[in-house]
Amino acid sequence: MDPYASNPDNIPEGDLYVDVPFYGRYFPRSDDFRIDTQHVHSQSVESLRYWASVLDLCNESVRIYPADEDGRDVFALGSIIVKSSHLHKTKDKQSPEIDYSYADANEIQAVNIARGILKDVKVPEIYFAGKINGRQVLIQERLPGVGMNVAWPYLSQGQRESFKQQAREVLRQLHSVKPTNGRHVRGHVVQDPNILTNGRINPLEGDILFSDTNTDSDLSFMHNDFTQSNCIVDNDKIVGLVDWEMAGFIGWKTAGEIHRRIRTPQREHFVNAKLSEEKLQEIMWWNDLYEDGMPELKG
Repeated sequence: MDPYASNPDNIPEGDLYVDVPFYGRYFPRSDDFRIDTQHVHSQSVESLRYWASVLDLCNESVRIYPADEDGRDVFALGSIIVKSSHLHKTKDKQSPEIDYSYADANEIQAVNIARGILKDVKVPEIYFAGKINGRQVLIQERLPGVGMNVAWPYLSQGQRESFKQQAREVLRQLHSVKPTNGRHVRGHVVQDPNILTNGRINPLEGDILFSDTNTDSDLSFMHNDFTQSNCIVDNDKIVGLVDWEMAGFIGWKTAGEIHRRIRTPQREHFVNAKLSEEKLQEIMWWNDLYEDGMPELKG
């Protein structure tokens, strides 16, 4: 099996994601849905009507990630990715929707920063971020290629190691960007005043990011969600990086702690699974991403 086969027609029966052929694979076709570019970044009455019509096309047949009731589903509609909770039941006033407006503002700003520093790795263009029928919606470009997590079972040990080294190089490039607004404490690019109470982040992540000792000597721009599923790969190269919602200015070691303790599987999760050590090491292969490659700090 070619790890980089992105055409859903070529997915073998035994593939882990055969039941969701649009998940983690995008093979552009001439008849793909494409947005009307006159509405990009626009929230005029006419544009909001247009974006609502796009949202109407996002049903269960193109949903690639169903979120829990408080989250946003992810849809793959032709050449775009849509994040929205419009298929969920309407919340009452006592338990309102999670406010994703800060998350989307953070993603927009982070993507703009990343685009200026990453030359060989593409980041998605954000086409729309705003309210549609009272729900926060994000619509962005869908990058061609295959998610690393989807390609993973078909990769050799050498290919896996190569991707880890490439990822570390991407991290070093991002780490070279320092805050320019006098910031001295860790945080997202766009600060969410309710981040610790609105359910957007794991409480442990909140403790790590916003502890009383919230200082990093190497405060730098970091993706902060560098999972395999957010890496788009093709022909043995990382060609894209998506999901910048959690990006911010934090230190390398802090990003590594979040990655190791929250973003990746933990050995204790499998204590009752009776897996071999070899299988456990394979599952946790990505956990040590930040353990090597940290740039030297200048005195």
